[in-house]
Amino acid sequence: ADASNVHLYDSFDESNSEGSFSSRRQGAQLLLRRGRRTTQHLQQRAQHLVQDLKRREEMLQKRGKKIGQLVQREVRQTWLLQQERLVTRSREMTRRLLTGRSRAWRHKWIFALVQADFVASAFWLGRSPETYYMYFTAQICSVLTLKAVDYRVTEQHYFLLDYCFFANLCVLAWLWLCPTSGAAFNAAEGVCGLLSISVVVFRNSCVPHDFVRISNAYVHYPAVVTMLSVKMKCTGDHCMGIEAGRAMLRHLRLRDAWLAYISWAVIYASIIFLLARKRIARKQRDTLYGYFAEKLGFKEKLPKWLRPYSQVIFMLCHQTMFLAGVWWIFLPLWGQCFCTVLALTVFFHNGGRFYVDHFWKAHERNTAQYVDAARLAMCQGDPPLDTAGLNGNGGSATKPSGEVAPAIQELGG
Repeated sequence: ADASNVHLYDSFDESNSEGSFSSRRQGAQLLLRRGRRTTQHLQQRAQHLVQDLKRREEMLQKRGKKIGQLVQREVRQTWLLQQERLVTRSREMTRRLLTGRSRAWRHKWIFALVQADFVASAFWLGRSPETYYMYFTAQICSVLTLKAVDYRVTEQHYFLLDYCFFANLCVLAWLWLCPTSGAAFNAAEGVCGLLSISVVVFRNSCVPHDFVRISNAYVHYPAVVTMLSVKMKCTGDHCMGIEAGRAMLRHLRLRDAWLAYISWAVIYASIIFLLARKRIARKQRDTLYGYFAEKLGFKEKLPKWLRPYSQVIFMLCHQTMFLAGVWWIFLPLWGQCFCTVLALTVFFHNGGRFYVDHFWKAHERNTAQYVDAARLAMCQGDPPLDTAGLNGNGGSATKPSGEVAPAIQELGG
């Protein structure tokens, strides 16, 4: 019995252990299968989430680009509208300024201001020549400011790089920044020769009602007159600067004047012929070189093999003018005064010729209109109409009498 019990127990225990092991093994395999399926499912789900996130990121980027483009378009359109408004307003202002009434009003005020300036300059120069440079400073600063505004409105601002503006700045620099420097005095006095020559060469004219003509003269002769007034009667630091400059050897004085000129030439050539060359050509801006080469036709007058080097020739010719006038610094004071008087004589003569030619042409035109109207009236037997406003009182002219008719026929040729 004991043996059977043991046998039964042992046999039951072995069968029970084998069944539990197999069931555990099956359960483990089932769990592994489920785990693999779960892992694959999670991986697929993670991939789907990653792809979804990428799609959303791409969509957000596209939306951001679209929003950026829309904002950029709106900003650009707003900017273009503002630019168009500014251009429209500037054109409207220019149109108003170019009307006959506006021009007449402007010419009257400019004429009055220029005449007042002539009187004030003459009085100050005679009363206190040692302080005349103060008046010159206020005068040239006003002129340069007005020229800058005028050139900006007319889109000719590259003319502000011309030598005459640089020369006035050299004079102002010596008068106010370094009055005791001999080198600065030589540079300031070295510009006077070319400024005096420019009055004659560029035909500066005394036309007080025309801002363009009178301002072109103002950037040339007042600086020369100022340097003469300071040398005639100097005070303080200016006397020290004049003595230091004149005490140098001649070649050193020429060096100082020429170095100042070369500094301007390098700046001018770098901007006009290199840095702003494409912009000037694209926007068709006027420059001093363009005025001489294109408008006056000097480039076409050169030989064909020299035309590609017209810019170099222009700078060399300008430097030749400077070298022709740099000897001004070695002239005695009376010689400088004499040359200044000659330049001013040409200045006033050109102004007188302008007015005489203008009014003589107007007189000839009015006379021809009157004669034509009178001859037409004689042919028709009616009084000539005052179409040109020739009789001065706004009425119509009367029929010429028998004594006047032969005279009119004689005038008519």
